[in-house]
Amino acid sequence: MNGHALTRTVRDSAALLDVIAGAAPGDPYSAAAPAVPFLQATAQTPSAQRILIATSSPFPTDRIDPEVVAAVEATGRLLESLGHHLTPGAPTIDPDAVADAIAVLHTVSNAELHALAADHLGRAPLEDEFEPSTWVMIREGFTTTGLAYANAISAIHAQTRRFAREMAGHDVLLVPTLLTGPPPYGLLNQPRGTTRAFFDVEFATTGWTALANVTGWAAISLPLGQTAEGLPIGVQLLAPDETVLLSLAGQLEQAAPWAGRTPPRWVGATAVSWPPIL
Repeated sequence: MNGHALTRTVRDSAALLDVIAGAAPGDPYSAAAPAVPFLQATAQTPSAQRILIATSSPFPTDRIDPEVVAAVEATGRLLESLGHHLTPGAPTIDPDAVADAIAVLHTVSNAELHALAADHLGRAPLEDEFEPSTWVMIREGFTTTGLAYANAISAIHAQTRRFAREMAGHDVLLVPTLLTGPPPYGLLNQPRGTTRAFFDVEFATTGWTALANVTGWAAISLPLGQTAEGLPIGVQLLAPDETVLLSLAGQLEQAAPWAGRTPPRWVGATAVSWPPIL
């Protein structure tokens, strides 16, 4: 489950990806090299894409913020004006299977983190050297069986195949980055008693970001919306490879630039208003 970088422009993301992409000798997994450099892709006008647009969540949640829905829908209209084909709908997954599997995988990865830290420190990590939520995962990881781990990987693969089948006939998925505006500080890092309970709370806010991790599809978040308080709302695009996403993102950035925007209480800078996408 990999991230990339937080940048102010699509070009910066693409340039950094050009630098770090590629496999080292002996890597067990690798991606094919792109047809053109990622930076070059940002300047190319993409062909008309078949885009599935969803404003729902793949996980159970009480509500999705109307401002988030509006930002996704406005981005859809902008993409249509740029010549792309939009269809409402969403690939479905088994939310319990995904959440259970992710919880198991995180318990094991955090137990591995504990071992790595102990090796680096030359002693067992102290209680205050990890966050409380991390300790919940570590302690569950100490008792997670190999069978549970193998079953979690199988479940993730099964849900990835389901996702891909339901995306057949579409090139790109357009969804919210978060289901709400920026969450309050500290909301998502608190221990919930179990790893699964931790992710239930997280997924009620993050929604589709987990599916990018599960499926391995490339994803990019663009700050194309704004809350009433002036905070950014991210809109997310997912596709099987980065080149298409970077071309689309570059096109959206040209149509609705955001690099000069700042929130109203931006320290040390004059706020720039956020005009609507359309």
